[in-house]
Amino acid sequence: MLHSIHLFATLPPGSAAGVVGRVLPVLDGAGLVLGLLAVALGATGRSGRAAVVLGAVLAALAAASLFVLTPEMARLRQAAGDTLSHLPPTDPTRRHFGMLHGLSTVLFGLQAVLAVALVALRPGRSAPRGRTGR
Repeated sequence: MLHSIHLFATLPPGSAAGVVGRVLPVLDGAGLVLGLLAVALGATGRSGRAAVVLGAVLAALAAASLFVLTPEMARLRQAAGDTLSHLPPTDPTRRHFGMLHGLSTVLFGLQAVLAVALVALRPGRSAPRGRTGR
């Protein structure tokens, strides 16, 4: 998040959006893969129910961002050209983009939290069972 703030502070809005537009799908793809792996491991019995649920939610959020939000935001940006940030705040295109951007930010934050939770729950991470410490 801080990197994108710095990016938008140092580059013209269109250039900064282009960088984010190329990086975000990669992160969404990683979230989708991680989520699906958690679900697959659950199907084989190698991870618990919590990991399966977290993985399914992570995969769904990543897919929504990757296949719905990001393409729609790119379409709006392309339709407006480099003028999107210069449109009046009441402009319907700018308002729609702003709503999608806010939703995308929330989904990204949720994906980050779920990914951290999945890493914390990864198989073999729990304490050994049956050891007495002797």
